[in-house]
Amino acid sequence: MKANPLAGTGKVFGFTFRQTCLSKGWLLSTILIATLLLGGIPLIFFGITHAMMKDEEEPDNSKRIQSVLVVDETEGTADYSVLDDTVKYEAFSTIDEAIGSEKCNENAIILRVTKPDSKYLLTAYLPENAAVSRSRASGFAEYAAAHFTEILLQKADMSLEEAAVLTMPVQTSTESLAKDYDPDAPEDDDLSEALGFLIPFLMLMLVYMMVILYGQSMANSVMLEKTSKLMETILTAVEPFPLMLGKLLATASAAIAQIFIWIACGIGGTLIGTGLAVTMLPSKTDMTMEQAQSAAVMIDGAVENLKSGSYLTLAALPQVFLILALGFLLYLALGAVAGALATKSEDLNKTNVVFVLVLVLSMFMCLNMSPDEGGDFTMISAAAWLRYFPFTALLTVPSDLLLSKMSLAGGWVSILCMAAGVILLVLLAAVVYRLLVLYRGNPPTPKALMQMFRDQKAEK
Repeated sequence: MKANPLAGTGKVFGFTFRQTCLSKGWLLSTILIATLLLGGIPLIFFGITHAMMKDEEEPDNSKRIQSVLVVDETEGTADYSVLDDTVKYEAFSTIDEAIGSEKCNENAIILRVTKPDSKYLLTAYLPENAAVSRSRASGFAEYAAAHFTEILLQKADMSLEEAAVLTMPVQTSTESLAKDYDPDAPEDDDLSEALGFLIPFLMLMLVYMMVILYGQSMANSVMLEKTSKLMETILTAVEPFPLMLGKLLATASAAIAQIFIWIACGIGGTLIGTGLAVTMLPSKTDMTMEQAQSAAVMIDGAVENLKSGSYLTLAALPQVFLILALGFLLYLALGAVAGALATKSEDLNKTNVVFVLVLVLSMFMCLNMSPDEGGDFTMISAAAWLRYFPFTALLTVPSDLLLSKMSLAGGWVSILCMAAGVILLVLLAAVVYRLLVLYRGNPPTPKALMQMFRDQKAEK
C-alpha cells in the first residue's frame, strides 16, 4: 500500500506555528504595533480635535453674531436670510440709520453692500460697544461673499428653474476615437480614475511588505532545520514535501494571525479615537441644513455606487482574497526554496536574493511605462499574460477584478495558475532540501544542483 504523501504535515504545521507565535520577535512586534494602534490612533484623534477646538476658540468677551444689519446700496432687493437662517437680518437704507438703530448692539454687525465699479463690495462694520471679535466679523463677510450668488439671483428676479440652470456644474472630458470606442459606454469619472491608481498601488505595497516581513522568516525556518541536530530524526518521520508544506502553512497562518490582531487593534483604536473626538467636540456645529443635506446626498450616492458596482465589483471580493492568499503562499514557497539552498545562517544573505529579485522584477514587469491607445497612462500594464503568470498575477488580477477590467472566469483561471505555482515551488523546495541535506559549503549553482539531481537519480 502506497504511503500518504502528506503524512506528517499536520504535526509539522502545529510545531512550526507554536514556535513562530512564541518566538520573541513575533511576540514583540505583535504587542508593540498593537499597542501603538490602540494608543496612537486615539492620540492622533485627540490632537486633531484639540487643534480644531483651539482654532475655533475666540478671544475673551467674544460672542457669536446674533443679528446682521444689512445696508444694501445696490439695485434690486434680496432676502439675506438665505445666507444663514440662524442669524437675524435687518434691512436699512443708510449706514447712519443702521448705526443709530437700537438693533445695533454688542451682538450685531453691520454688513454694507456697495458696487463702486464693476464688482460688488461687502464691508463688515463693528459697533463701538461690539462684543463680537474682528475675526468673527471678517469670517462672516467672507462667508457672505462666497455665497453672494444666491443674493444676485434674487436681485435678478429669476425663477428657481432659471437659477438652477445658471448654477448647474459643467464638466469636461477628452476621449480618443479608438477602434473599440463605444459612445454609449459610461465614461470614467475622477473617482474611478483615482481608484484605478490607488488599488494597484495598495496591492503592490501590501504584497511587498508581506513578502519582506515574512519571506525571511520562512527561509530562516527551513534553514534552521538543516543546521539542527534533529534533522536526521525529522527526515526519518516526515518526507521533505509535507515538511515544506507544513512549514509554509504554519508561517502563513502566523502572519495572518498577526495581521488580524493588528487590524482588530486598528479598528479598536479608531473607535476609541472617534468616541473621544465626539465627547470633546461641542454638540452644535455651524453646518446649515442645506450643507447637511448635501453631505447626506453625497454619502448616499457613494453607497449606491458601491452597491451597484459602478466603481467596484463587490462580487469579485472572494476571488481577490483567494488570490492574495495564494500569492502570499507563492512568495513564501519561494522563500522556502531560498532556505533550502542555504546550509548555514551566513548563506541566507545570498539565497534570499532569490525571492527579493523575483518580487522586484515582477513589480517592474507589471508597471506600465507607455501610454495606451487613448494616450493616457495607467499604473498597471494591460498585457494579458501578466494576469496568468503566477508571480505577476498577484499584482495585477486583484485590481482588475475589483475595477471590472477582468471577468470572474478569467479570475478563476489565474487562481488555478497560482495554485499550480505554489505546488511546484513546494515540490522544488522539497527536492532541493533533500539534495542538500548532507551538503556543506557555499550554496550550489543551478547547474550544480541539476548535476546532483541526475547523480541521485542514477544511483536509484
